[in-house]
Amino acid sequence: MKPNFRWKEGGARRPTLPNSRSTSSQRENIVQTNITKRITTVYPPRNDLSGIIAPTPRECSEPEEGSSLCSCSSKSLTCRTRRGSCRWTRRWRGKWRCDWRIGLGVVLVLCALSRATHGALDTTYSSNGDDSDGEENIMFAARRLSSVTEASYINDVDQEGASSGDEERLPNRPTEGPCGETHGQQVKIQYSSSIVENEYIVAFKGYYRQEARERFIQAALNESNVVRWQVLPRDNPASDYPSDFDVVQIQELRKNGGLDALKDHPAVKRVTAQRMVIRHLHFVNDTDEEANSDMWDDILFANVSDSEEKIVIYNITGTDTRTVLNDGSELDSEAVGSDTDEIETDVDYESYLSEINSNKIEVNPKKDAPCSGSDCAQAEENGSWPASRPLRRSSLTLGTAFWQTTGRHSSRRLLRTIPRQITSTLQADVLWSMGITGAGVRVAVFDTGLSKSHPHFKRIKERTNWTNEKTLDDGLGHGTFVAGVIASSGKTCLGFAPDAELHIYRVFTNNQVSYTSWFLDAFNYAILKKVDVLNLSIGGPDFMDHPFVDKVWELTANRVIMVSAIGNDGPLYGYVNRNGLTVDVRMLSGTLNNPADQMDVIGVGGINFEDQIARFSSRGMTTWELPQGYGRVKPDIVTYGSLVQGSSMEGKCRQLSGTSVASPVVAGAVTLLASGVLHRGGIINPASMKQALMASARRLPGVNMFEQGHGKLDLVKAYQVLSKYKPQASLSPSYIDLTECQYMWPYCTQPLYYGAMPIIVNVTILNGMGVSGRIVEKPIWHPYTPQYGHHLDIAFTYSEVLWPWSGHLAVWITVAESGKEWEGLARGHISVTIESPPEEGETQPRTSHVKLPVKAKMIPTPPRHKRVLWDQFHNLRYPPGYFPRDNLRMTNDPLDWNADHIHTNFKDMYQHLRNSGYYIEVLGSPFTCFDASKYGTLMVVDPEEEYFPEEVTKLRHDVEKGLSLIVFADWYNVSVMKKVKFYDENTKQLWMPVTGGSNIPALNYLLASWGVALSDGVFEGDFTLGDHDMYYATGTSLAQFPREGTVVRKTLNDHAKEMLEAESESVPDVPILGLLQTKSTDDLGDNSLHHSGRLVVYGDSNCLDNSHLQKDCFWMLDALLEFTTTGHLAGVFTSSAGMPVPPTTDLPTKMENSNLHKHSKVVEHTLGMEQMRPLPECPSLQPVTPQPLNVSNKK
Repeated sequence: MKPNFRWKEGGARRPTLPNSRSTSSQRENIVQTNITKRITTVYPPRNDLSGIIAPTPRECSEPEEGSSLCSCSSKSLTCRTRRGSCRWTRRWRGKWRCDWRIGLGVVLVLCALSRATHGALDTTYSSNGDDSDGEENIMFAARRLSSVTEASYINDVDQEGASSGDEERLPNRPTEGPCGETHGQQVKIQYSSSIVENEYIVAFKGYYRQEARERFIQAALNESNVVRWQVLPRDNPASDYPSDFDVVQIQELRKNGGLDALKDHPAVKRVTAQRMVIRHLHFVNDTDEEANSDMWDDILFANVSDSEEKIVIYNITGTDTRTVLNDGSELDSEAVGSDTDEIETDVDYESYLSEINSNKIEVNPKKDAPCSGSDCAQAEENGSWPASRPLRRSSLTLGTAFWQTTGRHSSRRLLRTIPRQITSTLQADVLWSMGITGAGVRVAVFDTGLSKSHPHFKRIKERTNWTNEKTLDDGLGHGTFVAGVIASSGKTCLGFAPDAELHIYRVFTNNQVSYTSWFLDAFNYAILKKVDVLNLSIGGPDFMDHPFVDKVWELTANRVIMVSAIGNDGPLYGYVNRNGLTVDVRMLSGTLNNPADQMDVIGVGGINFEDQIARFSSRGMTTWELPQGYGRVKPDIVTYGSLVQGSSMEGKCRQLSGTSVASPVVAGAVTLLASGVLHRGGIINPASMKQALMASARRLPGVNMFEQGHGKLDLVKAYQVLSKYKPQASLSPSYIDLTECQYMWPYCTQPLYYGAMPIIVNVTILNGMGVSGRIVEKPIWHPYTPQYGHHLDIAFTYSEVLWPWSGHLAVWITVAESGKEWEGLARGHISVTIESPPEEGETQPRTSHVKLPVKAKMIPTPPRHKRVLWDQFHNLRYPPGYFPRDNLRMTNDPLDWNADHIHTNFKDMYQHLRNSGYYIEVLGSPFTCFDASKYGTLMVVDPEEEYFPEEVTKLRHDVEKGLSLIVFADWYNVSVMKKVKFYDENTKQLWMPVTGGSNIPALNYLLASWGVALSDGVFEGDFTLGDHDMYYATGTSLAQFPREGTVVRKTLNDHAKEMLEAESESVPDVPILGLLQTKSTDDLGDNSLHHSGRLVVYGDSNCLDNSHLQKDCFWMLDALLEFTTTGHLAGVFTSSAGMPVPPTTDLPTKMENSNLHKHSKVVEHTLGMEQMRPLPECPSLQPVTPQPLNVSNKK
């Protein structure tokens, strides 16, 4: 799981931050006005409202004791809030009058303003204690964190407030806006994972009793020199059963011999380090989770209802869509809902069914046409609308509704102050009305526990504790919330499957600590208990935690349907214009978390109630397959994960946002669906359930497949699919259309052409026929002859065995020589036959024939100078090792784990180059594996890998023959690397960076033949280049550069000195950019100038990287490419040119005892020395023999 850090510098100056326990008024004073540009009325201080003048026909009424509402009259503003919500009204009622004609509009503006400006700030910081000496002065003490629920926000909406005990646990209580509405608190739920010193998980090849496992371990260690070791006891419900692992503690300093002996034992499968998992909760002020995306929404006037028992709900769609259930009956859209339906009201599940049975509520009510003109005016006067459908409320009277417009849709929507009943939004009541309630399904919740006496749960089958604490209850609230979304029977926060059997697995302590071994034992126990559905709302980028990944595979192989959050690492970057306002809205891709990124797990992303991808939701692609391959499509599906209601520990309701919320929404839906098809026997398995969810999902317009997967969860359609399901295989994605934008981004952004690197589409095979299977013979390519499919060459790599329930099919697409000069669309399809062993009672293997349609656009090969090659082979990242972030200022997330791919954290740079007319290809192999004569420029950006000598030699010859090279480097300083090592305070373990932001010694080796080298300086600061504002984010500088080149120098801050000595120093004339026209003699040796390539070196890559982009330098990249392709040197560089950089021998060296060899594809460690690995062979895939079809008009 991805580590994060809390940085703590010895002697360094720290920013002054507010204390995490500061009062609401103190936190309110923090500057947070940058998102309120479009709101022109300034929210006045609480002690001065005299500037607001309003008529005073009637004072606002005081609420009754215990009331959660305050109102000015039956036809004026009503705000939901907590106890004490009307203190604002009481305080200012002498100055604030309630004429709804004027005052209401003013109040609405203030409501919007308070919601928009109530920003969330993390106030956690290190105390300003005395600086320590020695090692502490050169070390950042930190904890490793990951971020599946890093942006999970909890907004407590309990109507009667929290108890005093709860206030102690949540010290920062909510603040109130001018309407009395509460602003709850955002709780950043961060997960951490760290290696536990001296403890190792020994995984066996089978399940054995404790005595047998100890004999295996003793026999292995007796053959080594290890004496001080022990098998750690595990006291939990799984202890009485056979197990497939043990935790061994080895105390001796030289333990490698013992570890090797364990690995060599025939009964041992793998030996890996034990991991500690920690969850950190940080409470900060809450705006709306989606405030940044929705603050520009226009607030309309309120409709007023005179009813005390009914809430008016506007009709959102004017269509009469009907859905046919499996039994042939019809439900119109009022019952089934539509893509744009909102939550209507709080519905009591049991009361709902009883009212259906007593005909108080119609399952198929008649739908009226939307009103217009005078009809609307009459409806407003009467307090109801013709298209509205009142529903009975059991807990709250709401006389006034608010509406907003989104800019994307013309329909009106409920403001977020109204609670959203997620089960009603997803039409769970349709299945409830059919008697489907989750009965007969066992669902496991792996979280923080649950109280046995909680009033929302009536079917808690078993609670188990896997921690070292002697309690089964939830001391944090997260597990209660997750369980509530799945199976609560509470009136105001219903779960999807209230009759399901709940199996509660407490795997986190109240101190938010867990261990990998706890999860492994709990997983084994879940298999023994034959759990059907398992929700896991944790994860991180650590897909190399092998015991955890292996156990997840084993779980799903035992028919456990695992649902997991895809991650909350989808931050906002960049700028786009929305409604005339420049807004940060660029999403970061390649941020998926494990285990949700596994093929056998249902990975869930989050959307808001406007069917927009939630800003926190992680994006694809998966990065397991890089650099040689290409990632798979994830998430699998998306659903509501923003401000969803669930159970609180006090028996009330709370709101939470994050993919850790979307995950139990899908888990609850899966539980409900499974209970509806129990009569169909064993057709339900992890693959068939995922197939049903994908086939029924509603695609979101304008969103690519790496953001939404197959689309938004549609519960009713999924039930229809499962009701008729027959075991079969399917593919994800189900077709390949390289012309379909936006869904097929990035494939659709660049056409194919002859001679290009292969386009790789990594297709997931889902096998609903059995846990194991295989592809019969080989996939077949059927080009459509009339549709020019013969111009495509297709090759395949695929899983030899499909297990568990899934496998991959990588489709490599290139243009055949016949299409070298052809332009147009080419079509065909790939046929695949999947076979699984027969099930019980069957004699023949199960087979399924699947077709994968293919469509691609082709163009003639572009000219050489327009083709750019991106070096992917030399990029390394976490989780194999500790590769630090390129921007040292970003202390909250210093790991480089986004793959440095043009379709992940460099996606905006890629799109910019495409818009500029360049064609970008990816090189996943060494430099010896490409034909340089086809490309104008090779881009090497932020490399961490070493270089083979053969690569250096070939690149030098390639540049002599006309290839140009652009290098964007990053910081490298051994002292800084030692400084940013981190110490885990829990495990007493040190982590040292494998390299710096870039591997500068390796880059200097690559560039040495041109007399170019980079330094170990670390510089940071703002500067201007021409008329462009630039930011240098902890980059390096040139150490030497040829005199005939052009060098750009700027004044920057010495960031290394600031980190090491806590002193800030401005350094003038730092050489940050060099441009060189290289020279070469031709093969005849006549010393005449050859048309050699050009070289560009820049010391910072952060201006291209979405991860922490502050000011992009895309304009500069255009100018640099103009130089490398045409030789024209832009005036912005010549006018800023400074003195040359003379040669030096004082160059950066490799850090001693570096562990780069453990993660490198180039170097290895043998006999205590680092040496080069053998140069790998270049990939060579032979296209399959096509079997043409005379088919036309295929899509």
